[in-house]
Amino acid sequence: MSSINSGSEWWKEAVLYQIYPQSFKDSDKDGIGDWQGIISKLDYLQSLGIDAICFRPFLSQFSQQDSAFEQLVKEANSRGLKVIASRADLPISFQTDHLILRESSNFLNPPPALKLSELKRIFRKREQAKDDWNCVYWGDHDTPRVLSRFGNTSKFENESAKMLGMILLTLKGTPLIYQGDELGMSNCIFNAIKEFRDEKVGEVYESVIKKIGIDEQAFLRVCNQISVDHARTPMPWDNTEMAGFTESTSTWLKINPSNTRINVTSQENNTDSILSFYKSLIHIRKEHPDLVYGDYNDLRPNCNKIFAYKRIGKDFTYLVLNNWTNKTQSFSVKCKASVLNLLLSNYPNESQYESHTFELQPYECRIYEYAN
Repeated sequence: MSSINSGSEWWKEAVLYQIYPQSFKDSDKDGIGDWQGIISKLDYLQSLGIDAICFRPFLSQFSQQDSAFEQLVKEANSRGLKVIASRADLPISFQTDHLILRESSNFLNPPPALKLSELKRIFRKREQAKDDWNCVYWGDHDTPRVLSRFGNTSKFENESAKMLGMILLTLKGTPLIYQGDELGMSNCIFNAIKEFRDEKVGEVYESVIKKIGIDEQAFLRVCNQISVDHARTPMPWDNTEMAGFTESTSTWLKINPSNTRINVTSQENNTDSILSFYKSLIHIRKEHPDLVYGDYNDLRPNCNKIFAYKRIGKDFTYLVLNNWTNKTQSFSVKCKASVLNLLLSNYPNESQYESHTFELQPYECRIYEYAN
């Protein structure tokens, strides 16, 4: 039984899931996602262990007055899921200082990658704002995929996707999972400007690139890094041509060809999958209130290789270790307890650990628990 309560501040203990309606599931064969499509996948969302689904943005064709939306709310509630029409309805602070900005100039001069130490500084700053309860999220429908931004999409795809999930669900604040991140979705490769539906791409292409004569292939490479379309490609339900998203022969936006490997069907019954790892993380968070409310202590603020921190609660402390690199890293930390109990890792490890020096393999993550 979960230790999490359903009181008036339920959002602090909840796990949110953001859906981009156009891209989640199509039910009427027009290649565009819709409310009925989302209803057909509510069992999947329930199986994740989340508490609420939210939508952003509400587009003209997705009216809250629609009877299908009313049915969605009813069906979701019957499964114990809350429906949040707008993130603004929640008393949670949604900070954006970790996201990639969307000015037109970015397409000409892409911003440098955010260093881990800079990301840590952002998290510490938020933690120090004691009056705010923050949402912890990597991105949304307006950002490229987090795995392509901070992870490794080649040799360590599985490991780095799990590591990013570990951080998301163990930091202080309400975690928000953006659709597909629980599968390890990465940026889609667009082969031509005409494949994009990102309005900013078209705007910059017509007003700047064509007029100034900037190399189109160079522009395409930048778009393949920062376009919002990467987050909006249809949800991959299976490995078929249309990804199980639609019965139409076409979709409103290109399907990410990685769906042959990255899809719900291939991961649902695989205990070592990224999806299963997310389910385990959500379960751990719900079963350990000190992981929700405990203080955050960054153990190596200036380190760009390891993201290590403690979550210190009333009864238990959680030691969270994340190797941010593709190389083995050593890490030492002092803990009051002589034995640390491993709750979860993305590599095989002993269930108990008696040393305070750790060898972390590429993109390895671990969470330990010990009594205060």
